Amino acid sequence: MPENRCDICGAYDLLPFNCKYCGGTFCATHRLPENHQCPGLKMLKQRPIVESRSTVSRRKSALKMPALTLPYSGHYAYIIIGVTVLVYIFQLILNPWMTNFFNLSMSSLFTRPWGLVTSIFLHASLMHIFLNMLVLFFFGPILERRIGSKSFLALYIGGGVIAGLAQILVFPQYPVIGASGAIFGILGGLTMLMPDLVVVLLFIPLKMVYVTLLFAALDLLPMVTGSSDGIAHIAHLTGLAVGLAAGYWYREKSRVRNARWQV
Repeated sequence: MPENRCDICGAYDLLPFNCKYCGGTFCATHRLPENHQCPGLKMLKQRPIVESRSTVSRRKSALKMPALTLPYSGHYAYIIIGVTVLVYIFQLILNPWMTNFFNLSMSSLFTRPWGLVTSIFLHASLMHIFLNMLVLFFFGPILERRIGSKSFLALYIGGGVIAGLAQILVFPQYPVIGASGAIFGILGGLTMLMPDLVVVLLFIPLKMVYVTLLFAALDLLPMVTGSSDGIAHIAHLTGLAVGLAAGYWYREKSRVRNARWQV
């Protein structure tokens, strides 16, 4: 991907601004934390403003459930890549038992429900895992900086689970493995939030929205022609739909928050 481009609009900037809170790269228009929905700014606003609260206020706040804080926040795209690669190494050692025990299939959905999640981290070949993790490496960190680690992790796992379920519902005779549904969820979310992000695909610069449309067309073509290639196209398109819906929801939520901040 090209350097010196804004993570929000994709505009080229000779001297881009690096945010000290989230580590993103932004142009002059989006350099301020509030202009790129900076997760660091959000955490800063959540800090207690006044330390000398009354005893009653401290007691009320003590009764509230503590907020869930993820360790190593901001790096979950890379952590997922590391875990997936490690799982694939174990697959090479323990196959076929490991794949058969942790995959997702309609026949074992209720006896081995953990397959809904574990199947996302399994892969059928070296090329399969390479392509999925390559896309996650380039696009995952950008989306994670934009929506935060919690939302990113929820979209990745949730998109993968829903995509896998859709695949086995349409083709119950075939088990499912792979992170492609989750990856397409990431692409969908990023497309909705940053459609003008410029991506170099086969040495051709394209906007993010056109890259996603191209991938969707490549999945629709075998379904229209009726060819069988062993690829879970239903899972891909379902994950993409989940990502688009999540991205739309987060975009509208951000707009409402920004409108309330205006004075």
